[in-house]
Amino acid sequence: MPCFIILVFLLIRCFIFTSSSCQSDRNQDHRPRVSCVGQGLTAVPQGIHTDTQVLVLTGNQFTSLSWSMYSGFTELHELDLSHNNISTLQPPGPVLEKLSVLRLSGNMLTGLGGLVFRCAPSLMEIYLDRNQIGSLQNDTFSDLPRLEVINLSQNKLPVLPPRLLDLVSSSSLKTFDLENNSVSLMPDGFFSSKPELPYVYLTHNPWLCSCAVGYLHSFLNDQEHNIYMHEGLYNIISAADSVLCSGPPHLLRRPIIELEGSDFCPPDPPHPSGDQYTKPCCILSDLEHPRVVPTN
Repeated sequence: MPCFIILVFLLIRCFIFTSSSCQSDRNQDHRPRVSCVGQGLTAVPQGIHTDTQVLVLTGNQFTSLSWSMYSGFTELHELDLSHNNISTLQPPGPVLEKLSVLRLSGNMLTGLGGLVFRCAPSLMEIYLDRNQIGSLQNDTFSDLPRLEVINLSQNKLPVLPPRLLDLVSSSSLKTFDLENNSVSLMPDGFFSSKPELPYVYLTHNPWLCSCAVGYLHSFLNDQEHNIYMHEGLYNIISAADSVLCSGPPHLLRRPIIELEGSDFCPPDPPHPSGDQYTKPCCILSDLEHPRVVPTN
């Protein structure tokens, strides 16, 4: 009887693991990888080895990112939760010391608070594209000293926190992707703390070309060699001249980099220097002192 119970227990464990149909292999960097794709999962399946370095959970039904759910994977280097239903990041919990790549593309995030990634201090790449993100905080990406990639493309950001990059402590940031959002104004000095980012994506935003576009105009001219756009799924092209005005109407679809300062910020018209109009003296005289015609 004890042997039968043990056998049943082992069969159950085997069923729990194999029913998830997870696949084990190694990625291009030869890291141990487990992929559990499109299985309707809401939690990490049991039985996955704790030394897994790449965990792919795309196309499932996760609704939040719970840091504690992955605390047992002490070697975890990359976590891919793309194309789930994640709308919240739970408050920071156990520290995931080795997590370097976090993929949250194609979820339902609408906003990110401050320091939301601080329990993964080794993060180098954060992919947040194709969400519904409409707000960030200045310190959303703070306390990440190794950060190299921030991908915010295809979201709904209307404004950028003015100190967002200033509070990124990493000196290794290489990519800032803002393509396909709703930003109309670049805050003055936004890139001043990271003046030589090799890959900046700014196309497909409704840039308003008023006097306030002056900073962006200067940045594009100074960093033309570092401005790119996506072409298809995998290609990128140099594209400083694809950052276009959405208004006012006379500048619609004009490349910002090709404008002159007077195009978007014309000088004020001269102000009148006092009232220079003098009424004719004869008319004044007649109006103020009408003649009296003598009568007989």
